[in-house]
Amino acid sequence: MAILRGLQRRLALIAIAGAVAVALIIIFNNNDKNVQPEIITGNSLLKKIMNSSGGKENYEGIKSLSFEKAFKLYDKDSITEIDRLEKHTYDFTNGAMRSITWKDSLHTYKLIQRDTAILQFKDGTRDTSVSRKALQNKLYAATFVLGLPYTLDTDSSVKTYSGITDFQGKPAHELKVTFQDGTDTWYLYYEESTLDWLGYWVQTSDHYSLVINEEMINEKGFTLSRKRKSYRTDAQKSRLYLRADYEYSNYLIQ
Repeated sequence: MAILRGLQRRLALIAIAGAVAVALIIIFNNNDKNVQPEIITGNSLLKKIMNSSGGKENYEGIKSLSFEKAFKLYDKDSITEIDRLEKHTYDFTNGAMRSITWKDSLHTYKLIQRDTAILQFKDGTRDTSVSRKALQNKLYAATFVLGLPYTLDTDSSVKTYSGITDFQGKPAHELKVTFQDGTDTWYLYYEESTLDWLGYWVQTSDHYSLVINEEMINEKGFTLSRKRKSYRTDAQKSRLYLRADYEYSNYLIQ
């Protein structure tokens, strides 16, 4: 009888353990069903990208920034149109001051913006041969790309998450950005797991450009461009020719 009662107790314990296991499985499955997949939006992806590349608050806290930018522009026949080394200096301690200086074989140039005023000088004398609009476009192009992804975080930008796609053989998040006050459409690509910035494709009013980041650099916690190439493409993103290559160096951030 004692043996029988012991056997019965063991069977009861086994039954209880089995019931507990079944209950845990049911609870786990129910909880698993209640877990919703993350919904990624253009705004939420941009926020993650900014956090991983230095942080918007830190970026807005920069007091001054300087660097050198070497670049070459090529025409469709691979002939060099421009071969230039520029020195960029931006200061935000008392309003906003931005300057770009460079030389060609004959002259020294300086483009300077102080708040809303923007001027260009050639050999120390004001250069009136270039329109204000052209000066604004040059400065905007230089600062906009350098400031990515933070320059996308504006009220005038419309950000759309397009999902995971292939970019130059790597799975990447695609972020589409348009601007209410502009006609360009940007498609930016970030590595699926690390959010590393791989490059972008932009559609303007008169051409398409594919830009590939070949090398990035970390300075004071910020991920910045080191080397990149720009290609003219057709509407299907097929490369037509190398338009430009860029190399950035001597970053100084305060």
